[in-house]
Amino acid sequence: MKYKFNAHTPGKGDDQWHKLKQHLGDVANLTEKFADKFKVGKLGYYAGLWHDLGKYNPNFQTYLDECHSGTGSYIKKVPHAIHGAKLAWDLYKLTPLALLIYGHHAGLPAKATLKSKFDDPKHEEDYKVACANAEQELGKLQIDEDFNPLVRSLLTDCYSYDLLTRLLFSCLVDADYLDTEEHFKPEQTIQRQQFLAEPLCKRIDLTDLWTKLKIDREKVIQSAEISSVNQVRREVYQACTDAAELPGGVFRLAVPTGGGKTLSGLAFALKHALKYGLDRVIIAVPYTSIIEQTVNVYRDILGDNTVLEHHSAANTEQFYQNDQEETNDDARQQYAKARLATQNWDAPLIVTTTVQLFESLFANRPSKCRKLHNIVKSVIILDEVQTLPVGLLSPILSVLGELCDRYQVTVVLCTATQPAFSGDTGYLKGLKNIRDIIAPDLAIQHFQSLQRVNYELHLQGWLWSELIDDLITHQHHQALIVLNTRKDTLAVLDTLNSHSEDFDRADIFHLSTLLCGKHRREVLATVKARLKNNLPCILVSTQVVEAGVDLDFPAVYRAVGPLDRIVQAAGRCNREGKLGLGRVVIFHPAEGKVPQGEYQTAVDETIRLLKRENLNLHDPSIFEEYFQCLYQPGVDIHQIQDLRKRLDFPEVAKKFRLISDDTTSVIIEYDDKVRKRLRELNYRDINAGDYRFLQPYMVSLRNYEFLQAKELCAEIAPGLYVWGGTYHPVKGIGIGARSIDYDPADLML
Repeated sequence: MKYKFNAHTPGKGDDQWHKLKQHLGDVANLTEKFADKFKVGKLGYYAGLWHDLGKYNPNFQTYLDECHSGTGSYIKKVPHAIHGAKLAWDLYKLTPLALLIYGHHAGLPAKATLKSKFDDPKHEEDYKVACANAEQELGKLQIDEDFNPLVRSLLTDCYSYDLLTRLLFSCLVDADYLDTEEHFKPEQTIQRQQFLAEPLCKRIDLTDLWTKLKIDREKVIQSAEISSVNQVRREVYQACTDAAELPGGVFRLAVPTGGGKTLSGLAFALKHALKYGLDRVIIAVPYTSIIEQTVNVYRDILGDNTVLEHHSAANTEQFYQNDQEETNDDARQQYAKARLATQNWDAPLIVTTTVQLFESLFANRPSKCRKLHNIVKSVIILDEVQTLPVGLLSPILSVLGELCDRYQVTVVLCTATQPAFSGDTGYLKGLKNIRDIIAPDLAIQHFQSLQRVNYELHLQGWLWSELIDDLITHQHHQALIVLNTRKDTLAVLDTLNSHSEDFDRADIFHLSTLLCGKHRREVLATVKARLKNNLPCILVSTQVVEAGVDLDFPAVYRAVGPLDRIVQAAGRCNREGKLGLGRVVIFHPAEGKVPQGEYQTAVDETIRLLKRENLNLHDPSIFEEYFQCLYQPGVDIHQIQDLRKRLDFPEVAKKFRLISDDTTSVIIEYDDKVRKRLRELNYRDINAGDYRFLQPYMVSLRNYEFLQAKELCAEIAPGLYVWGGTYHPVKGIGIGARSIDYDPADLML
């Protein structure tokens, strides 16, 4: 052979080429190890062995030489993935191997397009040469094993092939990335190995976490005062630890607000994972307003470096406060290690978002799919599960069911307002054999025991002025007002401010996505402090404040919205039960609007139920009927299941979006820290760390809103804009009254 075949050029400041035979062998072994978890290790092995087979093409070796020497003004890329994919297609057409190999750089393709690509005559000669060279170095490529029966044994329906392909793809991509990283960036490989390491280099594992949590919970339970709230919390914790002994599958955890589900749910997950030899616990949270709250609760008990936090709004501020401090160098090192772990979720306890979890499960790009194999053998807690969009429920439940049936995953559906996910209806194929962690009769008792509010209905239609009059009449110096749209929040703020004789402007606060994330965190912190110190506090908010935000108002006003949102808002009233009964007013805004689509449908169904005599909003069973009425045709609005059936991976990734992609984010120059970072970017290129730093300073605008105000924005990188218009200290971004309308979903990437 003329060539010494290489996989990669030498690393920076190094003269060591990455040998192709070594790379293929290492990736094959690592992919096999990952895929062994779901009994397809041999498939993984050959995916790894053949993934870079095309690099045996001499033209590719010439390309590597040119890249290394820098010769020529333009170096033309040489395709290589297609050749290993063609070999897999010719030998094992019924397996996913060709799809994995073809897509390991560019992303999983649509299966229907593969044959035409392989039949293109321009690749034929290179394919023959590459295979001949590979056989000389690797040995015979034609193997005797028949993988088709193995693949068939893993398929339960037409969607099983889709998920099997994704998980195998994840194994291959992660193995390839890790081996390539070890060649080019060995220091990062060391950082990965050090992540979550104790002083003696003993990696923190699930046993450590369960021991710490168990000790803490037992201490808290023994020292807690006797009260109805603490009695419920004790019973919930006991039920969770008892249920953890049960075999895996799908569980429901229905706990009223204040019942301790955050820590009791984690107790179930950790104990269950240890009992059944699972690898990790993944908690998926929907809202920006609660993920940091959840992480902080866990870290207070388990330790600072025990939780891997993965979402775009993760707070990096602590690592950048003073670049001269040695302690911050250590912090940045720890942060760098954690960022590496987020790439493939190689950690025992992960807190992420429903967007990150599900959009990864339906993605086709290597970087998004890389983590998926580490979902196998895990416990997934879906917090506030009722927030999953109705229009995507069919594919979501399909994947969750398959993960539980075939991939040793246990799922916990966690919320006070349980959706109707069990059994099959005419429109939705639900999850099988859902078990209640809290027995239904006991759950009802818990909701009755923690009944801390009275509901009042005013459905005849209130003007904003009538809303404020009621606030004044009842002398509420602390109250939460939740509206359906951003425009309505501004209207109520203006009405409050017009009553200067009744309200001090310093006592009025606002939360919506008109504020950047950093601003919202500060408002929440201020509101919590004022509530704790019994200071006047009127908070006007969109639904960003609902579902899990730890606030405790004596009175809550909720504009008629989806029934589950109303009950979640009520959970911000008399949360600790110290007031006897709090006051929750459900009113119909005569001047307000309701977002169209799923939201409007839910509001219409809620109004129908609220008009029913003797409706008991303290009975958790009412949500079964409510959610079933919502699951009409429209649980798969983008026909994703049909696309999955056809193995059209690019189109699935394009269509599956928990957050509508019709928004543009702008950076708010909110404080000196962001202004300093933006000044730095005048003199250098933006990098991934900058994007993460800037995330808490962004506001998402609908595209039509952005276009109206584009002349106020400065583009500092492709698609990245700095806001140059007004930003009010209470109302947030201002782009004209006509434009401010519905809140983009307050989910996180």
